[in-house]
Amino acid sequence: MYPWTYWRRFGIYVKGLAPEASHPAYVAIVPESFYSGTDEFAPFGNDSGHDILGSLEDWYVAGGRDDDVPRFLAETFVAYEFDVPTDLWSADSDDARAWAKAVPDEVDHIVDAAAQTAIGVAIGQLKIRGHITPAVRRIGWQAITLQRFILERASRMHPAWAHTDDAAAGIKAVVRVLSRAPSVR
Repeated sequence: MYPWTYWRRFGIYVKGLAPEASHPAYVAIVPESFYSGTDEFAPFGNDSGHDILGSLEDWYVAGGRDDDVPRFLAETFVAYEFDVPTDLWSADSDDARAWAKAVPDEVDHIVDAAAQTAIGVAIGQLKIRGHITPAVRRIGWQAITLQRFILERASRMHPAWAHTDDAAAGIKAVVRVLSRAPSVR
């Protein structure tokens, strides 16, 4: 099936990162980097974001509903064996930072992967459906909290890290899109 066939049949845009496989509302507000499958600091250019977009597309094609996306994310974390608290996405930002800080250094990649996955879900819903529900937008904001924490820690631990500016620009791009994304009507 072609991407536009899914829109006609299911009301969703799937099967690729290209603009023609994306909802027009998404195309209107995202930067070029959001179409990249290789930009580590773009929502779908990292392994976690890329994988979750494919899973989210398949889930929507199988009949997934907007209101069930937070449950889809929670079930994904269980399937990935990520030890992410289920209430993290609705918690206070200070609680999210405290959770991230408490994760031992040897497994802190879980915080990064969880944030990338959550951003992939939030931006993925926009790409597929053309809007973001309030609950999914909240997930996106909490993921930004985690990414900012990770960047702050990385900047302290590795002050010469060559990708600091790229990571900060990626976070800012997601913030701009989350701020401008249409809500469910």
